[in-house]
Formats: sequence, structure tokens, C-alpha cells
Amino acid sequence: MAQNFELKDSMVISNQTVKTIDTDLNNSIYLISDSKIEKKFATNKQNRIIDLKNILLTVDTSNPLRLYAYTNFNKLNILDENLSQIQDPIKFNTTDYIPIALRVIDNQFCWFYDMIENKLVQYNYQMQKTILTSKQIFLKNNDQSIEKIHSYRNLIYLKSQNTIYVYDDYANFKYAVDLNTNNSPYYFYKDSIFYIDNHRLINKNITSKITTPYLELKNTKSIAFNESYFYHFHDSTLSIYTIQQL
Repeated sequence: MAQNFELKDSMVISNQTVKTIDTDLNNSIYLISDSKIEKKFATNKQNRIIDLKNILLTVDTSNPLRLYAYTNFNKLNILDENLSQIQDPIKFNTTDYIPIALRVIDNQFCWFYDMIENKLVQYNYQMQKTILTSKQIFLKNNDQSIEKIHSYRNLIYLKSQNTIYVYDDYANFKYAVDLNTNNSPYYFYKDSIFYIDNHRLINKNITSKITTPYLELKNTKSIAFNESYFYHFHDSTLSIYTIQQL
């Protein structure tokens, strides 16, 4: 479905340590630094900030009521809507895996890429128990590792440097899609990936493989989407666009 983007608002981000942004279904904005997360609510509610004291590796804001932050030393932090810890950080105690690109599915299960065996693993992080393990992933296109995992419906998307590897929710390989984002910002949304190519916002539908160009953007640091808005972090500014389905 075609989309139209219209600039609605912008704000100056004075915190120079912010590296990436994210959002949720309630239109909150998350400013993410090395170890800190700041949440700007769409309402007049006061901003919240948490410093996890460890390097943030992945931050999942898709559930407005529960944020998952995975840090170095294999720690998973589960935060409520006010960025308060719901429980003590969960330490992945296994010596059998080196988990990276972790993606939480619900309040028990997650997916991660294991650097030791080069496999996709489904894991019960509350019980510290392996549920499913894929066959060894044969990386192509000179890919070195998996850098991000996204899930939508019954498919798991593994983003590497030059390829997206698609698995079903039983850890079976389905297909691969060639995509080199050239170290530019990108953002998974449903079964699509948005990325920047030659200063232009591009949408690639991973299922249909159809690529659609959109806005011309400059000095992009990070991008984020939800159902209603597109967020563009550039220079020291966050620009907010409404999304209209055509």
C-alpha cells in the first residue's frame, strides 16, 4: 500500500549522547544512548530516564507497557511503562551460547543468534531453557554475523550485513533476501524494512521484495515508525511526519 509522509512537528534534541531513537504504539519517543534510555510520552506526562550502567545492545519498545533492554554481560532488563524494573535483570547463565541480536517475543520467550554455533535459538529466558535450535546458518554475500532480529506474525527475520534470512517460528529456514544497507540506519516494521539509500528513505517489502522510494532525507542518524508516525533523527533534530495511506 502506498504511503504519503507529511511533516507535522520537530524538536531539538539537546542531549548529544543520543545515538538512536524508537517509538511505540502510544506515540512515545525513546532516546537511546550507550547505557541510558529517555522516554518522552505523547501526553504531558513527565519524561522518564533510566541508566542501566551497561552498554545497550538491543532495545525493544514495541509493547508500550513493557520495554526489553538487552545489555552486555548477557543481561535482559524488563521495564514497565515508567522505565522502572519489573523484576531483577535476567542474566543468561549458559556457557553454551553467546547470544546476540536478541529479540523478546513475550514474557517468557525470546529469539537470539548464537555466535558459537552460528544458529538461531528460541529460549525461555525466565526458566533459562532452550526451546528450539535451527540448523547451522550458512551466511552468504560475505556476511559476518547477524546484527538484528525482527519478528512479525509467524516469521523471524535475521538481518545481516548484506542479507535478510527468513525463518518460520519453528526455526526452519524459509528464504533469504539480498539487501545491503551500507551501514545506514534502518528500521523493521511489520514485514517491511525501511532504510536510507543515497539520502532517500526506501521501503522494501520482504515478502513481495517490492522496493518503494519515499522522502529525501539528509544527515540521518536514526529512524523509527509506528502506525501513525515516522520519526527522523538528524543532526540535533527529531522530525515527526504523519503517515497517510493512499
